[in-house]
Amino acid sequence: MKRLFIKLTIIMTVALLVFIPANNLVKHSRSYNINDDILAFKKDPHPVDIINLGASHSMYGYYFKPTGLTHLDLALPSQTIQYDFKLLKEYGKYLKPDGVVLISISQITFANAEIENVENYYEILDHSQIEPFRLTDYYRYLYFPGTQSESFTSALSSEMKKLKWDSHQPWANDGKNYAARKYDYVEDLYRAAEEENYFEQNLEHLKELLEYCQENGYQAVLTMEPVHQTYETYFDEAKMDKFVFQYLDTLETDVPFLNHMNDPRFADNKDYFIDSDHLNSDGRKKYSWIIYEELKELGYF
Repeated sequence: MKRLFIKLTIIMTVALLVFIPANNLVKHSRSYNINDDILAFKKDPHPVDIINLGASHSMYGYYFKPTGLTHLDLALPSQTIQYDFKLLKEYGKYLKPDGVVLISISQITFANAEIENVENYYEILDHSQIEPFRLTDYYRYLYFPGTQSESFTSALSSEMKKLKWDSHQPWANDGKNYAARKYDYVEDLYRAAEEENYFEQNLEHLKELLEYCQENGYQAVLTMEPVHQTYETYFDEAKMDKFVFQYLDTLETDVPFLNHMNDPRFADNKDYFIDSDHLNSDGRKKYSWIIYEELKELGYF
């Protein structure tokens, strides 16, 4: 009995020695803290001039502080139109009268219907709006995220980015390797979406979102953020028509569409990008000024 107790003690000690650093790794990772800005706003809410929705292109796309406008970024990686809508209903009450809602459209907008990381919403959305929501998963996420294989893998991947082999660096082969991987991902996503008929679902969600903005007096604007020219090589006019524009063309709306995907002020300048389709700090500041000026021309500010 004593030997069994000693063995169990050793096993538990080793397990704790492995678990504690793994848990801390996840808790301090960018992926685990991806919604920190929204959480900070939730703790100290205030009226805002602009809310932006969308996925990672939008999340890395905007910084309006230099313009004097107050801004709430509600975009998260791989976010669906459905969750754009959920977040706007949760936080739209903080938008000033005649405030602007930027609805980002990307290559995955009409094919993406599966939330990859539903835990991103545990602390920023009412739990009744999260599908699926399980209380056990919620507490596990809060206190023991290191036990979740996906969270641990994501955190570990972030730590090892610098160790990627040369061909997988964001700007290897002038960014074409990265763009090719993204194109393959989008193609796979669209093939799956065709089987599940996600296109019509997302189009309906977008229509509902636009109608909600109109009903609540929000000034909705569709946007598309800049990408580098190497990304454009894979997502040319024909591909963008397949992925995006054939669906946008069916919308009967007078909502402005500020399409900067192929903006020459960004397309050939790597200094504005993290990788070939996400703006960096300098890029988002420049782009946000451009959007600000265009919104003023539309009479919004």
